[in-house]
Amino acid sequence: MNKLFISNWKMNLAVTESIDFSNEISRTINENIIKDNIEIIICPPFISIPYCFQILKSVAKIGAQDISKMNEIKGAYTGEISAKMISDYADYVIIGHSERRTNLKETNQDVSLKGINILKNNMTPILCIGETEEQRKTGEHISILIDQLNESSEGLENKMIVAYEPIWAIGSGNSCNIEQIIEVSSEVKALCGNGTPFIYGGSVNEDNCKELLYQKEIDGVLVGSASLNLNSFNKMISSMNGD
Repeated sequence: MNKLFISNWKMNLAVTESIDFSNEISRTINENIIKDNIEIIICPPFISIPYCFQILKSVAKIGAQDISKMNEIKGAYTGEISAKMISDYADYVIIGHSERRTNLKETNQDVSLKGINILKNNMTPILCIGETEEQRKTGEHISILIDQLNESSEGLENKMIVAYEPIWAIGSGNSCNIEQIIEVSSEVKALCGNGTPFIYGGSVNEDNCKELLYQKEIDGVLVGSASLNLNSFNKMISSMNGD
C-alpha cells in the first residue's frame, strides 16, 4: 500500500498565491525524486483547483476540501459545487472534517451523501473522524469514532481513505502519541478491512512526519498549516523519501 501525504490548504492562499506556491512545491517534489510508493495529494480551495491541477498534475494528485451533498450534477443550489464539477481535476475529496462538523453543523448523514456522490464521479473520499478531548478523557473515544465511521461511511462500501483527526490535536501543536493512533488504526482496520487506508492528521509537522509514516499501521498523513510553509513541506517530503 502506498504512503499518502495529503496537504489541506483550508481557507488559505488566493489564486495568485496558490499559483506561486504550486510552482514552488512542484520544484520541491521534482528535486526530491519521490519514490514510487509515495503519493502526494494537494487540496487547495475550490477557486484555485484548476490552476493547481495544471501546475502539479505531473507530480501530485489534486483533492478538493469538500463537496455538495446534493445528488444532482446541476441545479438550483446557490453556492454549491457538485462532485461532477470538480471531477475533471480532482481524484480525492475530503469529507467530514471536524471543522465542518463543528462550524457548519454537518451530520454523519450529510457526510455519507457526499461520499456517495464522490464515488459516483470516480473519485475517492477521504473520510475524517475524530473525538473531543473530553470524549478521550472519559474513555468514550473508541465508541464515538466507530459510530462516526459507521454512519458517515454508509453506502461507501469501504471504498475510502479513513483520516483520524482528533479534534483536540488539530492546530494545537499537540499530536496524538503513536500508541493512541495505532489503537484507532486497529479498530478502523478491524471494521473496514486491512485494505482500507488509514491516515493520521492533527498537528503533523516536520518533527513527527517521518515517525508517523514509519509505522506499518499508519498509511499516510493529512497535514494542515505545516504544509503551507515551503521549508516545512520540503522537510516532510524529504523525510518521506528516506532522507
